[in-house]
Amino acid sequence: MGRSDDSISRRRSKRSRKKQEENTNKVSQRVAAIIAAKKRRITGKRRLCQGMCYSLPTIEDPFNEKLGKVDFVKKSKKPASSKREKMKNKNSVKSLKQVEQMTMAGLGTGKTRNGTDIKSHLYCPSKFLIACLDRVQKALQQDGTLKAEEKPFFVHPWGIDFWKAYSIGEDVIETSCAEARVEEIAWIAATCTDTIAREEKEGQSFAGPFLVFIVPSQERASEVRQICKSLKDCGIRTVSLHSGASIDHQIHGLKSCEPEFVISTPERLLELVSLNAIDITGISMLVIENPEAISEGGYVNAIESIKNSIPASSHKVVFSDSQ
Repeated sequence: MGRSDDSISRRRSKRSRKKQEENTNKVSQRVAAIIAAKKRRITGKRRLCQGMCYSLPTIEDPFNEKLGKVDFVKKSKKPASSKREKMKNKNSVKSLKQVEQMTMAGLGTGKTRNGTDIKSHLYCPSKFLIACLDRVQKALQQDGTLKAEEKPFFVHPWGIDFWKAYSIGEDVIETSCAEARVEEIAWIAATCTDTIAREEKEGQSFAGPFLVFIVPSQERASEVRQICKSLKDCGIRTVSLHSGASIDHQIHGLKSCEPEFVISTPERLLELVSLNAIDITGISMLVIENPEAISEGGYVNAIESIKNSIPASSHKVVFSDSQ
């Protein structure tokens, strides 16, 4: 005679309950053993079988009978330092090493000609400066001025040397060429842009242009402006001044634009200065290309007049191939 469904289900439930009780007993026994062991560790008491494992017999107590009287002292745990603090310590070590290296290179001591402490300056080109170099290079590659496989501007050795000299307030005289190369113009423009952004963040303002770039011809002014105008998205406005355009048009452009960079021939710049259309008494950087070039307008005399009109503390960069 076969078993009914009720009897089968009762047997199954009985077996499951029995199995559950066994598992519960096993877990409870294990938990009880763990709790007991923890209490023994806290009080310093040990089982008889553990006496020789945890303490050595002495002359006063050769059989370890005073285990229960031993004072148990907890060791104070040092607070674990967070990952952020560890990274901060590592970065501080790196920064100290950088300071030492820059000090050995002559960049970590003294003051600039403006009187500001060099230690307050950055010890390496900022990320924004490198981003400006990359922006200029990509713009020149898009319009076909540069090839796509050209090395990045920020690894250009001349740019690094220029930035170091600029950081300590030294003038730069480049005698290998009469005109600045594309990478050199990019480094000058990016460094000026970075300085403008940093000083405006500190609340400083500029009454006139920050950079004046003196070139010998109208064609050269257009070439330099083509490189500098890539920084327009960074808030940098660039104008070129030369005799090939109406002076009234240039005066109107200077008043409406208020540029940070001015690319100009020396004669036209002096003419606009005499008309009070532009103020160069507060510029921070003067770049001169080929000062030995002599034209009908008196190139050399015009450059001397410009030098006498700018502050003595401004940075100066001269490109000349004369030895």
